[in-house]
Amino acid sequence: MRFTDKVQFYESNDHYDSDNPDGDPTPVGEPVIANVTHLGVNRSMQLFGNLNTDRLVVRLIQPFDEDWGMLRVNNNETYYSLETGVYPLKIDGYIVGETQNE
Repeated sequence: MRFTDKVQFYESNDHYDSDNPDGDPTPVGEPVIANVTHLGVNRSMQLFGNLNTDRLVVRLIQPFDEDWGMLRVNNNETYYSLETGVYPLKIDGYIVGETQNE
């Protein structure tokens, strides 16, 4: 498994903040190295019962312990929010789905 992607976590902007009136997402911590893959159609049906093709599986070498609401992969414009997490002994994993940055 290759960890070739950079993931930046952000605070959720689900409420008005007078210090950030534009509602721009605020980065949390530094970007981390991750392995990012698309969640397959069959697995999406097994886990969620629908065919949302905008889901990713994000695997981290080191746990990310700070609070976060959204993430971006490789500085892409698309934001993703957590749908479910997997926490085995070695590598933390998240299944994230595309979200609107409002």
